[in-house]
Order: sequence, then C-alpha cells, then structure tokens
Amino acid sequence: TLITNKAEAVREFFQHVNGRMVSKLLTALSRSMEPTSFFLYTSIVKEEDLHDAESLRYCPMVFQELIPKQWELRVVYVDGNIFVGALDASVYPASQADWRVPGVKMGSWHHHQLPDNIVRRLKTFMDRFGLFFGAFDFILTPSGEYVFLEMNPIGEWGMLERDLDLPISHAIASTLLANG
Repeated sequence: TLITNKAEAVREFFQHVNGRMVSKLLTALSRSMEPTSFFLYTSIVKEEDLHDAESLRYCPMVFQELIPKQWELRVVYVDGNIFVGALDASVYPASQADWRVPGVKMGSWHHHQLPDNIVRRLKTFMDRFGLFFGAFDFILTPSGEYVFLEMNPIGEWGMLERDLDLPISHAIASTLLANG
C-alpha cells in the first residue's frame, strides 16, 4: 500500500507491482451508497492513467497492488466478537476492483470462518490501538492466502446483519452499555 500525492512515487509503485494497481481516495466523498449519490470507487489504474499523475499533488490517494480474488471479506470486530461476510469474486468478474460499483451483479453474502491465526492478529491489532470497533477488508486469493487491505473505523456492516442474520447491532449495543 502506498499513500501519496507524489507522481513519481506512484509511477515507481506501478512498476513495482508490475502494472497491477488500484487507486482509491483516503476518505469517501459520499454520505450514501445510493446509486443517485456521487461516490468514487476503487479503480484499476492503467499505464495511460499515469500521464496525468502530476495532478495528485492536490489530492493524496491510496494505491494498492491489484490482488487476485476468490473471495472478498468484510470482517466486523466488536469488542472481541468477530463477524464475517464473504462475497464470491467469481460472481462479479467485471468488477475486480470494487464490488460496490453500481450495475455490477453482486452475489449474495456468505458466512465465512477465519483461521485462528487471522483472528489472533485482528485481536492484537485492535488491542494495540485500543479500539472496540472496526470493519476490516480482506481478500482471500485463489491460492488460499488472506490479504489484509484496510480497517475502516466506521465501515458498513448492516448488509451482513441483514443477509446473514449476524447480531452485530446487539454486540455494538452491549459494548456501548458495558463501556459507557
């Protein structure tokens, strides 16, 4: 992952990841994910996109290697409780960068069990930062590797509760009541 507003750093990173790169904003510009709302999604960067890289000086962005996906995971952590939803990436191959893009046929959310070593790492991460809540994004590659993308401090989770009947809001309410 590279966070920068320097064109040369982006060009070097593009070469480092062999031209397989995505970009996204540091923060979302939208208050809603409704189709009528303006929202900038994660996008695949092509070499010709780098011709205008100098304009980055006005707006730092996040750049990451484009990772092959089998599953996309949203992992919600609430005070030691972990809730996981998985999307089968093969259902929407037209959007290898971002499943939220309007018009992309998205499959349904599936339950997923994280390996113990990933669970331990999540708990260590949250403990070290002193956080009770976080929504993590992971990719599970076709070779079975879990790749951490980011932790969203206010990430969305309602779709997991709705579609998978996960008690996330109950866990949040219990944590708030217990910790003030």
